[in-house]
Amino acid sequence: MNKQQTTFDDFFSECYLKYREYIKNYIAIRICHPHEAEDLAQDVFVRLWEHRAFVNKDTVWSLLFTIARNIVTDMATIELRKV
Repeated sequence: MNKQQTTFDDFFSECYLKYREYIKNYIAIRICHPHEAEDLAQDVFVRLWEHRAFVNKDTVWSLLFTIARNIVTDMATIELRKV
């Protein structure tokens, strides 16, 4: 593992520990099934990891909430299609 990868791994872990509860709560108050908020919050961090090459460490907070908002929108779209 190279130094840049290790650095991002540490940064990612720090972000997860620091922002997980904020993201989970943001999602929980916006969906019909708050018990699913934990899973969706995990999805936010999975997407962050998948796009780690494009992550700007200075704007990760807003990126996390953008991803969360998109996941909530996707969830709402799925729920509407079920009706």
